[in-house]
Amino acid sequence: MDGVSKWILNGLVGLLGLIGLFVASGSEGAVAYYGGLGFFGFSVLFIMLQIKRAYPHGGNLADLEEGHRH
Repeated sequence: MDGVSKWILNGLVGLLGLIGLFVASGSEGAVAYYGGLGFFGFSVLFIMLQIKRAYPHGGNLADLEEGHRH
């Protein structure tokens, strides 16, 4: 999967997680409430997993600062 498709996928998962929160907030029953919260939790964990895969060794502070030298 290339970089652009990862951004699109994570953006869609984040949007669906946000929709899950709206479903949970406007629900009358327990199934929609917990389903919306569960879907939001899944989307947060999925995006965190994608970040972990992008930086498998935790990143390096020197690499981050290298591009911002004045």
